Amino acid sequence: MKSERSLPSRSLGIAAILLAALLAGVASAQEDPDPPGRAARINLVLGAVSLQPAGTDVWTNEVLNRPLATGDRLWSDREARAEVHVGSAAIRLGSESGLELLNVDDRTVQLKHNAGTLGLRVRALGPDQTFEIDTPTAALSVLSPGEFRIDIDDAAGILRVTALSGQIAVTSGSEAQTVRGGEQAEYSDQGLAQADVHALPPGDAFDQWALERDRREDRAVATRYVSRELTGYEDLDDYGSWQVIDDYGPVWTPAVSVGWAPYRDGRWAWVAPWGWTWVDSAPWGFAPFHYGRWMSLGGRWCWAPGPRRSVPVYAPALVGWVGRPGVGIAVGMGPSVGWFALGWNEVYVPSYRVSSGYVRTINVTNIHVTNEYVTRYVTNLSNRPVMGAAPGAGFRNQAVPGAVTATTRGAFIGAEPVQQHRAEVPREWLAAGAVVTAAPPIAPSLQSVGRRAPVPPSVDASLWNRPVIARGVPPVTPAFETQRRAVIANGGQPVAAPLLRAPRNDIVRAAPVVLPRPGAGAAPASASGGGYGGVRPPAEPRSAEQRPLEQRQSGYPADGRLRRPPPAVQGERIAPIRPPPQAVAPARAPIEQRAPIEQRPAPTFRPPPEPRRAPEEARPPPPRENAPPPPSKAQAQPPPRANDRAPRNDPHR
Repeated sequence: MKSERSLPSRSLGIAAILLAALLAGVASAQEDPDPPGRAARINLVLGAVSLQPAGTDVWTNEVLNRPLATGDRLWSDREARAEVHVGSAAIRLGSESGLELLNVDDRTVQLKHNAGTLGLRVRALGPDQTFEIDTPTAALSVLSPGEFRIDIDDAAGILRVTALSGQIAVTSGSEAQTVRGGEQAEYSDQGLAQADVHALPPGDAFDQWALERDRREDRAVATRYVSRELTGYEDLDDYGSWQVIDDYGPVWTPAVSVGWAPYRDGRWAWVAPWGWTWVDSAPWGFAPFHYGRWMSLGGRWCWAPGPRRSVPVYAPALVGWVGRPGVGIAVGMGPSVGWFALGWNEVYVPSYRVSSGYVRTINVTNIHVTNEYVTRYVTNLSNRPVMGAAPGAGFRNQAVPGAVTATTRGAFIGAEPVQQHRAEVPREWLAAGAVVTAAPPIAPSLQSVGRRAPVPPSVDASLWNRPVIARGVPPVTPAFETQRRAVIANGGQPVAAPLLRAPRNDIVRAAPVVLPRPGAGAAPASASGGGYGGVRPPAEPRSAEQRPLEQRQSGYPADGRLRRPPPAVQGERIAPIRPPPQAVAPARAPIEQRAPIEQRPAPTFRPPPEPRRAPEEARPPPPRENAPPPPSKAQAQPPPRANDRAPRNDPHR
């Protein structure tokens, strides 16, 4: 009997420790309880893509617009692809690829890549920011913004690191190397000393798809009005229009049907550490529901993104919750839960425990108010009987016809589509009454994190336990049941306690090697705005006979531009850089399916003509005595006209 109880007792002991740590974060204000100011977003799904929320063993296929946080896992099945955004950075998964978010916060993006193909485009990297990809062979750290690709070939036991632009460091044990733009390195379990570094091969279909996605982002008109760090900006141009309105500034109007209202076509899900989070069903439904504010102008809904100069702070849902006047939300006494979108310059106060600085930052970066205004609002809010009840006569959108949406309590907890489970809105909810900005104190269920997929993904569970090499120490995400009990003990409100830092069996620490950070800053990786910086066009190569002589000698892809192999750095790699083989291009798709390549003639260089000398009789006479000096060259030439100026090479125009 003693041996039978040892394992359950040990599990209960670990759960008790995690629960005590979560509750300690609730009771202690000295700790930093603020959640991250940014979250990842699944913005594109092609094929069968599944998500396993942190702390659960449930796979769900409802992933579009789902915010991702630390501990979430993503898997793309055969012939499937997915795209994830974290601010301005794009993360792309190829066929049969696995990804786990080890840590995502304001300064760190740490990913665990254990199978398949992973593409990255890092636009900006501050001096205090870290972008790390951990693999079974080595830990990869982005040193400067650029485009990268990581392939794990389990059959050959090879890790392939491709840097189309920028620089990325490879660390394993006590060794570290740098892969620069225009290089591809192959590593095995034998160590970094046996690396095979060579020039870039021709791109494939995954590269072509990534290039098209990058070009789409580069052409986004929304960047004139919002920062690229605002997650979800790239989908606004295709589903709405921008205009500048007096007293409001730039606003975006979606192309929706009559009777549409914000926060209606979607569902509520529980996403730690923020709690109840809105997941919209529209392809563009991320940025307008986690940043800025909504307004009803002339009978149409418009979204105001807020100041462009600031990096916005993510919010789970910017809504006001309604209920019986003077009581608040009737979640415990009634069958319905109601809400509406916050309006112009209305302050949002979250339900999770945060600092006063967090409340100010999440508002001043999304609405046009000052810190003093938010401070006075929160002070008045704390003096009211119902914490979170709006001071004053009510919110603007509360009285807008059709703005308030309600659903049943069961559909709310079960992450059911609101449009299919709408409840009748009581008339007293439409009047100016009590409005609570904090989410209702309802504890989640396992289905709240995501409805279970009918068919689980075809991925071996042991894949996620595969050890990887990492430089940073990722936090440990508690099990969902442990989190749920902490929420119940906190009165139904989310617990934004600091995550635990403990050893993990699937993390192997690399030696603390100092990595250089050349040119770290906010400059875009591609100055030309072409996605790959003009380094590796993923187009099908021409045959050896069709290439110019210079390109056949260099071995680079034939795209009409002559490039030289990057020089080797003395003392950095043991294996020298070898030129690509002079082999005939492998069999590809039919020629009619290939991307057309522009034929550019080789430039012809001619020596400059010799300056002509003036004849003896045409030479000017000697200067006379007491004659005024001749005018200078600058004075002799007329001022340039506006049409004579050379055009600026500005990629953003």
